[in-house]
Amino acid sequence: MILNRGNLFSFLVTAFVGVIFLLLVFETWALFTGNKPISDYFREMVHDVPGLAFVVAILVGITLGHFLWGPATGRLAPAPRRIRDLMARRGN
Repeated sequence: MILNRGNLFSFLVTAFVGVIFLLLVFETWALFTGNKPISDYFREMVHDVPGLAFVVAILVGITLGHFLWGPATGRLAPAPRRIRDLMARRGN
């Protein structure tokens, strides 16, 4: 196997999805057997350290928004402008 950026990114995404799958399996098992689910641990953490939970929520939201928003293309996207036009406007 050749390790390059594409393969490394693919491996990391696969590992991330695999970890999320295992966490969901554990959560389901805990709910069916009456054990303590993962969501209870998070609830306790939020009550203990609300500032950290807020910062994590903001960072996750920014990251998801960055990757899911997409580039500005299509009919409603602003028309491309040349740097010369932008610099001329700045001098006024």
